[in-house]
Amino acid sequence: MGKGGDAVQAMKAEKITWSDVQQHRTPDDAWIVHQKKVYDVSNWHEHPGGGVIFTHAGDDMTDIFAAFHAAGSQNVMKKFYIGEVAVETLPKDQKQIAFEKGYRDLRSQLVVMGMFKSNKMFYLYKVVSNMMMWAAACAGVYYSDNTAVHMAFALFICFFFQQSGW
Repeated sequence: MGKGGDAVQAMKAEKITWSDVQQHRTPDDAWIVHQKKVYDVSNWHEHPGGGVIFTHAGDDMTDIFAAFHAAGSQNVMKKFYIGEVAVETLPKDQKQIAFEKGYRDLRSQLVVMGMFKSNKMFYLYKVVSNMMMWAAACAGVYYSDNTAVHMAFALFICFFFQQSGW
């Protein structure tokens, strides 16, 4: 699981060029960049999200990480840390840098506004409303012999499955 962390703790964090990072793109030799820090996640098949981590090997995954990980997930990454990207070797132009800054600023504002906090009452509502759709459809089919009613409740069952995400 990764060659970072324990193997590198004795070493001083080194500057790593962007071209060096890009040479490590396979699951057996995978480096990723998060906030200009380089992590060696080679052979980390135990990643909770599975092998998807290797799709960003040899690349910057800062924004992808923010989109799919909870706050505090960065703590797990410490053991994979191997160095810093030499900023002067990054191939990004000013337009790309400005775009990324805008995206990250927007995300920060949304976090402050509480837009990423879940509401347990919403999930309770979704479960109860979905189960009511299912129960109504089952009752309609059970208590009616009319073909039109059966077809209408079959459609209702379709809505139930669609709302359930199945």
